[in-house]
Amino acid sequence: MASQDPQIHSPATRITHWFAAASFVLLFATGAAIFDRRPRLRLGLQTFTLPQVPSWLTMTAEPRLIHYVFAAIFILCGVAYLTWGLRSGHFAALTFKRTDWPKLLPMQLYYLRLRKDPSAYGQYNPLQKLAYTVVLFAIAPLLVLSGVALFESRIFEPLSAIFIGGARLWHIVLTVVLCLFVIGHLGMVLSTGFMKNMRKMV
Repeated sequence: MASQDPQIHSPATRITHWFAAASFVLLFATGAAIFDRRPRLRLGLQTFTLPQVPSWLTMTAEPRLIHYVFAAIFILCGVAYLTWGLRSGHFAALTFKRTDWPKLLPMQLYYLRLRKDPSAYGQYNPLQKLAYTVVLFAIAPLLVLSGVALFESRIFEPLSAIFIGGARLWHIVLTVVLCLFVIGHLGMVLSTGFMKNMRKMV
């Protein structure tokens, strides 16, 4: 049966993946609409006006409320995935370890078609583990914290102090970084077999 294939992702991974992916798309669209209403960024004493996001990438219907709703869904997906990952031992295979460092270059050379075979690895290759570790344990948490710091409530104001240059700057930069990860992720899905990868995740 397909469900017994070790290459098939677990139900917890599949469910949280698709909910988080859908949430991120809507968070980006509503976040872009919110940004377009005030496309200025302050760095120290300087204020910069940034180019507006193309209208086809934005969602203008009550963007702030929708942004908060899907931010909550995104956070809940993250908490559920992290809880399951810690309890099941899933992160033992997913997280980057010191022993993975020597395997990074051979794996990159393999992807660039400059090496015939990659170094031996388990369920996830070293480049995947590095990317997932950074995204799951650094980028995503900081993105959420910077968003919470921007929330219009004095309860969360102390969070702003940890973001040098301002929580808004961090929130925008981290969003761009996460978008680059998504683009790379989709590129790898397409280059390694779209239908094969979709079957694993669906």
